[in-house]
Amino acid sequence: FRSAITWSETFIVSLLVFHLVIFILCLIVSRKDSGLSPRVTILVTIGMIVRSAERLNEFGARNWKSFATQNYFDKRGVFVGIMLCWPLLLDCLMVLILFLREAAGLLVQVKRNELKDKKAKEAASKSKEGQRSATRQKQSKKEN
Repeated sequence: FRSAITWSETFIVSLLVFHLVIFILCLIVSRKDSGLSPRVTILVTIGMIVRSAERLNEFGARNWKSFATQNYFDKRGVFVGIMLCWPLLLDCLMVLILFLREAAGLLVQVKRNELKDKKAKEAASKSKEGQRSATRQKQSKKEN
């Protein structure tokens, strides 16, 4: 497969640059300070490209002479699957793994905050009970 591809061809170089740009975009949107919208947008965009791979393969098979020196597009779509879809799906997997890692970290942080709040409430209730028992003792001493 590798020997059949002319790696210096403009089409192939453009495809590799496209994948590099998408990978960098995936890294940028996967940062913790970016919101949910950019992540969903990049995942949906990649999904639409992968979903339309069959049509892209058909288009490439019909028009390969206008942008390539050889016909890379077979009926089964092996070239499109390997050179287009596979790297995009890896990018999606990376975004999802980073998203799940961040979600797990946030879950741990929320649970820690819950435990701190619970301990603070327990400490506050113990101090109120201590104040109540001290007040009761003072009242009982006054009555005696």
